[in-house]
Amino acid sequence: MQTKTAPSSATGLVLLIVRLSRMAGYRLGEALAAMEMRTHEFAVLNHLAEAGPISQQQLGQALRINPSNLVGLLDLLEADGLLVRARDPVDRRRHLVELTAGGRKRLAGAWRAAEQAEEDLLSPLSPPERARLHETLERLVGHGCGRRC
Repeated sequence: MQTKTAPSSATGLVLLIVRLSRMAGYRLGEALAAMEMRTHEFAVLNHLAEAGPISQQQLGQALRINPSNLVGLLDLLEADGLLVRARDPVDRRRHLVELTAGGRKRLAGAWRAAEQAEEDLLSPLSPPERARLHETLERLVGHGCGRRC
């Protein structure tokens, strides 16, 4: 009979990252739920704010959202007045998605909630430790995503 050994430090680190990711996602979800928003809605609004008008296809690819799921999500956000979809004047086959003023206002509130969740999560760390963590995570994400993220 073979006994199991403890995971290596690298494997243990991956599990810690997974746990931290779940914890961060949960705290962000709770903060956004208090303002009746879900994390994927926040992701869409945030991406639109960063990218400007973008095609539905590009938005779905950037956020890794299935096109059929994206349409329903955009329908809800559009019904709430947070974004508009219009035919692309250059290519009438596609729609461009853009934030409205209401979407920008809602996103600003969501960012305040997200910042509070982040502050709570990172409260054990000093400002220099937070800066190092941020730099390290950016390096890891950049390496893991390459040019696709």
